[in-house]
Amino acid sequence: MTTHTDPDGVVIRALTEADIPAAQAIMMRSVIEDFGDSYDPVVHADVDDIAGWYIEPEGPFMLVAEDTAIGEVIATCGIRAGALKEGLSPRHLVDRYRDGRTGQLVRVYVLKEHRRRHIARALVQAVIDRARQEFYYDTIALHTYPHSPGALPFWQSLGCELVEDDVDGITKAVFFELPLDRQPADA
Repeated sequence: MTTHTDPDGVVIRALTEADIPAAQAIMMRSVIEDFGDSYDPVVHADVDDIAGWYIEPEGPFMLVAEDTAIGEVIATCGIRAGALKEGLSPRHLVDRYRDGRTGQLVRVYVLKEHRRRHIARALVQAVIDRARQEFYYDTIALHTYPHSPGALPFWQSLGCELVEDDVDGITKAVFFELPLDRQPADA
């Protein structure tokens, strides 16, 4: 994975074992601060075992953004097999994403004090670019919450298509998909 540095001194790179404690802290802080949720061992199983979910298997991966001025990881974004958790997501979407060719975009978190620097957009684009190059997935799926500031317009601006509005359902989320073409992003 090539690293990308923006003019603001943020490096986007693959997550390493050494990054795991910082990544876990970012994820749990974001879950608490942004969503008002608390730790749930079922929902956060991947956070508990980041290496097992994003480093060891082929296909899934996680990228981080590091602010080189302070030498700290400040954001995360990953992709993994698209299977949704039964009982926590609409049944038809659980079935739809069992195909093994759908990647689920996950853990897109930027610490509050580093927002408005286009870090999330750069991370997501880097994940999309890598997913296109590796050919593990044909489609990227994701979900977000309407109460997450700017989330819906952000995903729509990236070309994501709405597939399910479950705001009044079990998840309270909105589900999007982004088909991956087989061409690199710069082709």
